[in-house]
Amino acid sequence: MELTTIGKRIAELRKEKGVRQEDLAQHVGVTAQAVSKWENGGVPDTELLPGIAEYFGVSIDTLFGRGSCFGDIQEAIFADITGTREEERISRAFELCWMIQQSIFGKIFSDPETLKQEAAEHHPNDQVYSRILSDHGYTEMGLFNRMQYFLAVPETADKEKALLDGIDYPPLFGTLSDPAFFNTLLFLHRREGVHSFTEKLLMRELGLPEEKAKQIIGELLRWHLLGRTEAEIDDQLVELYQFRPRPSFTSMLIFAREMIDVPNHFYVNYDGRRKPYLK
Repeated sequence: MELTTIGKRIAELRKEKGVRQEDLAQHVGVTAQAVSKWENGGVPDTELLPGIAEYFGVSIDTLFGRGSCFGDIQEAIFADITGTREEERISRAFELCWMIQQSIFGKIFSDPETLKQEAAEHHPNDQVYSRILSDHGYTEMGLFNRMQYFLAVPETADKEKALLDGIDYPPLFGTLSDPAFFNTLLFLHRREGVHSFTEKLLMRELGLPEEKAKQIIGELLRWHLLGRTEAEIDDQLVELYQFRPRPSFTSMLIFAREMIDVPNHFYVNYDGRRKPYLK
């Protein structure tokens, strides 16, 4: 990388920000002539680089032309996660989400390692949350101990249309309110692998009458949670079902639990929202 690149990059950043050479010069404590010299092939002294990068809100690498600031972030995140063992990548992504959450709030409270130490100090049944509610959107985060998750919802122009248009929620919630159906979902989500079964499995494992087992299978088919095939067994045509687990069910349990067991332990909690959540 040629050192002359830095002067060209400073000129680009200054023009993008719409500031004069004098403005940059005043910030870093040099003359406007010095800035002009950089932009025409000169190189700033090394000790000035952090101040120049801070002024433009970029990394020092960006000053040397190594991609845009946003590109630097993307590449750094990509390199960080791909450099992590595959079985630990989602956990690492969650740690980065914690840093994002703190950045939205505007203050860094702890790094991931400190967070792990603090989690160990809490009772296993203490779920600690983080939440930022603003008119620009909101975040919900389960930090530790029971369940970790991160949700970021940017503000949408027409939330009612996005959430309610053409969707009839009561039938689904009505089905979920049936304890036998709900327990069947729990049972199916606990099974490993995808196996074919008949209503006899639900009768045997959950103690359901045959009629109820068939009704629940009908509901599972209605909500596209089952696949259905036919097989000939002992000269009889038998309907077989394959369960299709979805993360949406366990995700729904996360937020349903928050409505039942109201969060009261927070690490970062900001409520500056005045807009309605629907409308």
